[in-house]
Amino acid sequence: MPSIDIKKGDTVYILAGKSKMKRLSPEEVERTSPSGMKQAAERHAGRRGQVLRVIPASGKVVVEGVNMAVKHSARRRPGRVAQMQSGRTEQPAPMPVCKVMLVCPRCDRPTRSHRQMHEGKRVRVCRRCNEIIDRVS
Repeated sequence: MPSIDIKKGDTVYILAGKSKMKRLSPEEVERTSPSGMKQAAERHAGRRGQVLRVIPASGKVVVEGVNMAVKHSARRRPGRVAQMQSGRTEQPAPMPVCKVMLVCPRCDRPTRSHRQMHEGKRVRVCRRCNEIIDRVS
């Protein structure tokens, strides 16, 4: 199983996904025709978000505000613990780790990372600016 170089709390860049058409602003949707909508979506290459959870067993990550899934919930009986809200709620669903790319906090660009030894610890290093991504304590 390949190792996942993305951790909880990292900022990631979305390379692809179902929400690609949702990246357009309402003004751009009105301006573009249905045939031009795909080109407008290509101009907006991706979106950024924080990693909420990493699932290494299945090779997936949950990113805040991306790949939103609708979950239906029903009211519970009064005898049980009361549920806050019934109806449809949206929550982020897992997406494959190959569809996201780590954003370097120093150069603020999507990058691949590699590992190096620094003060006796293995840390992630940005391939673009060669700076350490992990906090070293």
